[in-house]
Parts: sequence; C-alpha cells; structure tokens
Amino acid sequence: MGWKSHLNREFVYVLALWLGCVLPLCRTRMYTNHWAVRISGASQDADRIADKYGYSNMGQIGDLKDYYHFFHRRTIKRSTLSSRGTHNFISMEPEVEWIEQQVVKRRIKRDYKASPPQSMYFNDPKWTSMWYIHCNDDTHNCQSDMNIVGAWKRGYTGKNVVVTILDDGIERNHPDLIENYDSQASFDVNANDYDPMPRYDASNENKHGTRCAGEVAASANNSHCTVGIAYNAKIGGVRMLDGDVTDMVEAKSLSLQPQHIDIYSASWGPDDDGKTVDGPASLARQAFENGIRLGRKGRGSIFVWASGNGGRSRDHCSCDGYTNSIYTISISSTAESGKKPWYLEECSSTLTTTYSSGESYDRKIITTDLRQRCTDSHTGTSASAPMAAGIIALALEANPFLTWRDVQHIIVRTSRAGHLSAPDWKTNAAGYKVSHLYGFGLMDAEAMVQEAERWKAVPTQHICVESADRQIRTIRPENVVRSVYKAPGCADNANHHVIYLEHVVVRITITHHRRGDLSIYLTSPSGTKSQLLANRLFDHSMEGFKNWEFMTTHCWGEKAAGDWILEIYDTPSQLRNHKTPGKLKEWSLVLYGTSVHPYSPRFAPPKVEKPRSPVETTTPDYSEYTGPCDPECSDGGCDGPGPHQCIDCLHYFLKFKNHTRTCVSECPSGFFRDDKKRCKKCYSLCDTCVGSRSDQCTSCKPGYHLNEETYSCVSSCPESFYLDKEANMCRKCSEHCKKCTGFQTCTECRPGMSLQGSKCLITCDAGTYYNAYRKECEICHKACAACAGTGAEACTECADDYYMEDWRCVLSCSAGYYLEQSSENGEKPNTCKKCDASCLTCTGSGEKNCTSCISGYNLESGVCVVGTICKDATEETWAEGSFCVLVKKNNLCQRKVLQQLCCRTCSLKG
Repeated sequence: MGWKSHLNREFVYVLALWLGCVLPLCRTRMYTNHWAVRISGASQDADRIADKYGYSNMGQIGDLKDYYHFFHRRTIKRSTLSSRGTHNFISMEPEVEWIEQQVVKRRIKRDYKASPPQSMYFNDPKWTSMWYIHCNDDTHNCQSDMNIVGAWKRGYTGKNVVVTILDDGIERNHPDLIENYDSQASFDVNANDYDPMPRYDASNENKHGTRCAGEVAASANNSHCTVGIAYNAKIGGVRMLDGDVTDMVEAKSLSLQPQHIDIYSASWGPDDDGKTVDGPASLARQAFENGIRLGRKGRGSIFVWASGNGGRSRDHCSCDGYTNSIYTISISSTAESGKKPWYLEECSSTLTTTYSSGESYDRKIITTDLRQRCTDSHTGTSASAPMAAGIIALALEANPFLTWRDVQHIIVRTSRAGHLSAPDWKTNAAGYKVSHLYGFGLMDAEAMVQEAERWKAVPTQHICVESADRQIRTIRPENVVRSVYKAPGCADNANHHVIYLEHVVVRITITHHRRGDLSIYLTSPSGTKSQLLANRLFDHSMEGFKNWEFMTTHCWGEKAAGDWILEIYDTPSQLRNHKTPGKLKEWSLVLYGTSVHPYSPRFAPPKVEKPRSPVETTTPDYSEYTGPCDPECSDGGCDGPGPHQCIDCLHYFLKFKNHTRTCVSECPSGFFRDDKKRCKKCYSLCDTCVGSRSDQCTSCKPGYHLNEETYSCVSSCPESFYLDKEANMCRKCSEHCKKCTGFQTCTECRPGMSLQGSKCLITCDAGTYYNAYRKECEICHKACAACAGTGAEACTECADDYYMEDWRCVLSCSAGYYLEQSSENGEKPNTCKKCDASCLTCTGSGEKNCTSCISGYNLESGVCVVGTICKDATEETWAEGSFCVLVKKNNLCQRKVLQQLCCRTCSLKG
C-alpha cells in the first residue's frame, strides 16, 4: 500500500502543477447582449436593420462615424457562449460591413486599498497640507516640488481647458467640483444618459472618479476642502467602469466630444496581476487614432494614463496595451521621499512621473471624496495620472495650439530626475536622463508653461515601418537570443524618412511554454538599452506573444539609422518542459520621429566658394545659386532667395492656379496639410479642415456653423441642436430635448417627456426613482420615502419608522449613535447622530451625555474618562506633595485633562 500512496501523492502534485499552469489560460470569455455594428449609410438605415432583427439601436458609438450600438433584449445578459441564429443573418445585410458581439473586459482602477499674488494662500482647510503643491512644511523633508505654484504665479490656472475623467462617475454636485463641472464633457456610458453621478453603496466603491476629478479642478478659495492643480479648468466625468466594460464602452468613452474635451485622464487598465497581456481592441484603437488625428480641431486629443499598480505582483506595464501606446502619456508615481513605491511597475513606455504615496506611513494625496467630503488618503498611480492631467492643462492654457506630440516633447524636455531614486538612471545619446521607473523624471509645471509660451510646433511626424526579420530562432533556457537589424530609417522614402526618433515600437511574435520566464531588451544604434519585458513570476501562460507591440521612449532624440539589437533571455523560474524550447518567429521595428531636427534653428546650407576656371570666357554665367535660402527651404537647397525657389520645403508647400508653388510654415485658411507635406484645398464652406470632403471641416466660413456630429458646415442648426456662438458650432441638445438654447436648457421636449424649468424629465411618483438605463420609474427600497437609486443606501428621505444614519435609513440607531428628535414643525426629521468619540453609547451630543464607555474609559457623571492612567492617590501621599495632590489643592480638577490624569485623587473628599 505504501507505493500506492506514494503514487497518489505524486499524481496530486502533478495535477496541482498542471492546473496552476493551465487554469490561468482558461479565463472564460463572457459575452453580453450588446453588439457593435458598422453600417454604411444614414442612421435611418441602422434603425431599419436593428428593427428588422429585433435589436434596439442605442445610437452611434461615441464619435466613431458609421459605428452603432445595438442591444438585444431577449439575449442572455451574460453568457459563456456567443449568440448565433438571428445574429448571424444580420451580417448578410449589404449595408452591414462588420458586427461584433461585445465581450466583458476586466478593467481595474489603479488605486490601492490600504496674475495671481506672489504669496499663494487659499482659505481651503486642506491647503496647508497639500505637500505636493508647495514645499513649505518644516516638519517633513520636502525636497522637490513640481513647481505648480510657479505656474500659477505666471497666471496659468487651467482656464478654458476641458479635462474629463474616464472612470466610475463623478459627484458633479460636490461643493469643490460644482463650479467647474462641465456637463458637455460628461456622460454615463453604463446607463446611457448624460448624468455621470456615481452609484452609491455602503462601501463607497465608486469614489475613484470623484477623487481623480478633485485633483485636477477642485475650486480654490471656497473654504470647503482642497485646491485642484488646474483650479480654473472645466472638469467632466464619464461613468464607464461601473458595469460591463466592453470594447464599445471604452470607444464611446475615449471618443466623447473630441472637439470640446482637451484632455482625457484614465486611472485604470487590464488586471495588474502579473500574468495578463491585454490592450485596446479594434473600436478603442480606432477611437485613439481618431482622437489623435481629428480631436482638438486636428491638433490631437491628449490621453493621460496611469502606468499600473502591479509592482507587488511583479507586473510589467509593457504588457498593458494602453500605457504601451504612443498615443497615451504614461504616468508613473514616486513617494514624497523620491523612493520607488511598492506598487510601481517598471517599463520603457513610461514618459514622466508625478507624486503619490509609498509606504503606509507616507503622506498621501488630498482630494475630493464621495458624499461631498474630502480625503487625505488617495494614492497609487491613480493619483498620479490626474495630477499630470492638471499640469498639462496649465500648459495648454499657456499655448492652446500645442499638438499631442508637442505636449509629449515639452514633457520630455522639462521633466527632471531631481531627487528621484532609481538604480537605472542613464543619459541617452540626445542628452536626456531616463529611467524605467520614472521615464524622464518628475514633471515641472512652471518649466512646462514657460516652454509652451515660446513653443514652435514640431515638424510632421514620419512613420517608418522597417521590414520584418522572419528568421526563426530557438530560445533555450539560460541562453541569449541575439538578433541585429540594420535599419536605414526609410531613407529612400522622403515621406517616411526618420532621422530623429520619438517613439520606437517593436512588434514581436514568440511561442513559449511559460511566457513569464522571458525578458526582452532592445539596444539602439547609439547604445541606449531598453528593457521591453522583465520576468513575470505569476505569468504561466503558454500563449507567448502574437504580434505584440512593445514600446520604448528611451531613444527620444537619438538618430534612427544603424544597428538595432534585440536580445531575448529565458530564465526558468520553476519546473517546466524543456523539451519544447520557445521560438522567436518574427520581429520588426516601427520608428516614429522626424526627418529634420525638431528644435534647432533652421540654417541655410553653408556657402561654398567654387574655384575659378583658369580660362576666362565670355559665355553667360550659368553657375549654381550659392546664396542664402529662405528659412522655409529644407536642407536640399534652393535656386534663389525666395520661398518659391526652394528645391524642397521644410514644412509644407502651397500650389497656386498658375502651377507655381511656395513653401510655408503652416497651411493658410481654407487649406489642410496632407501626408506628403502639401497644402490642399478644403471643401468650399470650410475655413479649416482635415480633408477635402464636406464632412471633414473643423471650422466654417462666415455665415456657416460647424455641426459637431457630422463635421460639416451648415447655415442653420438642425432640430435637437443649438448654436454655441463662442465656438460657432451646432452642438447637440441633451438626450430628451427636442429644441434647446444650451446643452441642458431645453425649450421643447421629446414625446413622453415634460418641460420642468429648463429640463425635460420623466416625473416619477413619490417613493419611486427614474432608472435611466431601463427608461422607467422604479420603486425605491422600502426604507426610503424618496431615493436617487436602488438600495437602502440611495435614500434621500426615510420612510416612516426609519431614521437617517449617515447615508442610509435604519430601523433603530446603531451602537455609537443617538436619536435626534425632529423639530416641532417637522422640518427636520428624526436622525441618528454619532456619539462623541469617547462614548460607546449616549443619549445626546457632546462628551457629557455618555451612557457607557469604550474599553479603557470610566463613566464619571456622564463623561467617559481614561481609566488606565489614573493616579491612585491615598491619604499618605498628601504630605508628599505629589502632582495630583497639588492639582487637588489648587482647585484644578475641573479641567478635563487634569481630571482624567488625576481622576482618583480628584474624586477624594477634602
């Protein structure tokens, strides 16, 4: 029997090991009853097709043209099987170009649980404790701030800049947010309405977005709580994490109002568990690309992303496709001391750093909190990303014409290593200090606004896709796979030629039996080494990498051409099958940058003196022009001094009807720049545009207005739109308005709605609330007389026989609370109020109404006094002049502190 039990133990061990490796791969896909559909044609075609197959058309997906959100009420809300049958037939419709059933994506909030006057002072109670804004605290070793006050003193506070928080909603009526709240920059994707208020529950789970919003734009000098970094910016919120997160949900959020919103801040991403490799799917990728190409009138939306909190799980943010994107500004965190926080992830895509907390004893970030409160415990990279968004808002106020690439260049140039402690600081060949922990260092707000004030737009971005290296190489344990690629930087194609680098992307396909054992490095031609991937202890996946994009910013400003070296290491961390080695199947480089130096002054080519011929001749002088060229000429030279005599243009060339052309620094009004550096004519009604079609306008000629949905110019706004005179734009009214004069100022309502003041509302009976998702009134919880949502925690008024205790209705007051009776006129209802901190139970407010005490305290005439440190004075000690006897003799026992210290002596008679 001994050998059988031995075999059984071995079998159990092998089974456990197998399950540990395989189960992480089997995370079930969860299909929803929502579809994303691409339909060519008008919205009426989408309505017709949806109705034909039993769907509800929920409208266009964010700002993605021709993409619609279909909802099928009779399909199971969540299923492990994709739906077939009718859903397959819809793809046969000739107008349907693409359809995809939406899958739930796991997304994690990135917190962790545990000219103004020269002297800046605000009356907000928490202002003096905001250590990360001003270094004036003598009790802490405040080594380096982000010069936010310096930017304020130059007159920049975020005015006219719009920031939106993509999260679990924001408390728009919070006293610190209400003044700067922007309804046009807000939406509830989870409930498909325009109100981003978070869902309340007993645990305050949905506090994340409100906390992030306060960091950016909490109002200053309102005596409530805190001060935002861009305290005059407009702040909006998108509620999108409090429900199933799908590709469509993300795309709707990322493409909300791209001509109105300047900065999108996101403090969430795929699971930071050290084993997930995930990123944006097709719709979200398109939303990023559209935002960069069309957002902010062609200057590009700014996407700010928290780098991740997976440090304890040995996670690596290169496996997160959001922070790993060239379109996002990936933000890292540092503690006040400059040390690495325990949750920090390291990777080469991180661009810059702001403050958060480190150890449990470190000071954290102060900001707004749910239920109109404030908190001093916001932390993680969740706190760092909105801080960066606020600083970028200051730079955009200084120069609203900065492009998305200009912003990244300014961050690279102004961030500083300072006191940030990292073992891997290095200086690249362009002179920038950079680290895998902190990117280019701590952000400097004052330096950024100064740089923005004098900034000249960087040259056009060139993209060089180098040929793929498809030579298959075997990856063996404890051996290095080394592949060298000689990149010309697309020197043979002027439109794609990259000389000076910005981002470098490496696309890799690898097969491997344990992905977490791999580490990958890339060395640039200038010798700068980037760690693209580190070992991940918990990544047991056998999937390897399939065309995954790793990105590094560490080569910023270096030359692109030369030998690029890829190195792959396989370091087994546990027992695995070595008989089947991994393979590098393919890798390639995508180089992003410019063909001319982005900052240096443009000088004309040096004048070359040609030797004179020894033979004098009387023939006309046909020698080459050698004088100075116009500043708009490229290094290719010129045939004369004028901008129309350049061989090639530095920026753009403008062609006239007589077939002559001239070089210009920017395309004039009525023209747009194409990818071949040409200024091409806009549609006749457009003043500015991004293309030649009528639906590619970004502003209109006098007498016409830009329709924000169609990007076309119209002489008058259509129904359900209003004219924003300041922006000269037809903007969409809120959901229930038929006509309006402002986003939420309705003058006529859609059928089934009534005009109440300036809003179109469905009136619900007493004891019910309006469910915006189901679009009907539903009954409140039995404890509520009135409510704002489902559950006892959403009560705004309690039912008879119930009392309001904190934010919920209860049948009787809990321990530590007392019942405050209602006023005679009934204006103030019965409420459970919290007892004094010294009382266990009490009959009223204050310290003198205790009926029982917490452990360690004694009850003395309704007051709880400390019982563990009382002096046990006796008759004999009176003559010895003890401290408590002196207190007694000098009639000082009535003082609370002395009464607690000498309670026994003070209670003696005499």
